Amino acid sequence: MINRISTASQYQSLTSNLMRKQGEVSESNNKLSTGKRVETAGDDPVSSVTIQNYRQQLTQINQYKSSITMANNRLGVMESSIAGVEDNLDATKQKMLRMINGAMASNDRTAFKDELISLRDGLLELANSRDESGSYVFAGDQMDTKPFIKDANGKMVYQGDSQSRYAQIDKSVEVKTSLPGDQLFTSVPNPYGDFRPDFSDLSDGSKLHVLSATASDFTKAKPIDIQFTEGTETLPDGTEKKVTQYSLSIDGKEVVADENYDPKQGIQYTAADGSELSITLDDVEAGDQLTLNPAQSINIFDSLQDAIDNAEKPTSSAAAEATLQRVIDDIDSSFVHVSQRRSEVGTIMQQVERQQDQHLDFELTLNTAQSGLEDLDYSKAIMEMNQQMMALQASQSAFSKTKQLSLFNYL
Repeated sequence: MINRISTASQYQSLTSNLMRKQGEVSESNNKLSTGKRVETAGDDPVSSVTIQNYRQQLTQINQYKSSITMANNRLGVMESSIAGVEDNLDATKQKMLRMINGAMASNDRTAFKDELISLRDGLLELANSRDESGSYVFAGDQMDTKPFIKDANGKMVYQGDSQSRYAQIDKSVEVKTSLPGDQLFTSVPNPYGDFRPDFSDLSDGSKLHVLSATASDFTKAKPIDIQFTEGTETLPDGTEKKVTQYSLSIDGKEVVADENYDPKQGIQYTAADGSELSITLDDVEAGDQLTLNPAQSINIFDSLQDAIDNAEKPTSSAAAEATLQRVIDDIDSSFVHVSQRRSEVGTIMQQVERQQDQHLDFELTLNTAQSGLEDLDYSKAIMEMNQQMMALQASQSAFSKTKQLSLFNYL
């Protein structure tokens, strides 16, 4: 049997082949221009799924990197503010040490009071620091609320909360990006332990200083009053010598009366419920009176206000001098406390930096892997395109000759 092929059929077959060759060349040219081997799932279904997964991971990394940038900005402002607080406290302590110098004239003390007010106001400005977005750094989670203000009595009042803000810098990693102001400024550990001394009843000329005052069970702690008097003690040879004695009252009730005071041992008392008190003092003299109020923490603004209130009092005032010394102890405790918080912020900043480095390393790995699947091998692509161009030219030549064929050429 002889199969007959019409001219139209030949023409259609050649046309389809020519268009297919042109399509291959166009596709290769497009890949060369974009540099991508896989642009759609049809180019390589298996690689396309993997590439899409890489893109999702890279998108997530970019989100974490943005969160890290925000966290670094907040932590940087916070660290800088805390460093300023340290400088402020150090400058305040130096002023305080000069104020308790007995040779200072009254005019100098007045000038120092003005400087203390300026330092206190500077500390307030630091406590109300803002980050780059205008949010208050030390307001806890109330970022739009000014954390510290003066009330009608001039006392600093904290308006924020005790929460901290966090930033997620990895799938299961969150870091703290704020410190509540109450933890930093109004919850400073009491340098004496569990009780805060009130020196208002000190006798003139007294040099009494509290070293420590602790309770074995703070939940049972109550105000303590101590009074020192002069007594006598009969020695084994029958002679008498003068000794310092003390009486101890707890919550207004006397529990110890005229007990000999041992400077090395201090005051040790065990209550009927088993709770214990331990109080150590320095430079105790007969006639001294002291009140200890339960307090495990102090407010640094209150301490500075005590210094301001006693700044102009004469050096002959034992109560004023003891109060100023107490403020110095408060500042020492505050400085240690603030330095610990600054160290905490530094540790968080290091953690953020390490996480950022991990993201950058993983991002590089993903980009390399994605590039290996998605990017074009130019050498191979150019060779393929040259082959396709030759095939296209051959198809074009065959198409041109086929169009010229006619039966009339053979008649």
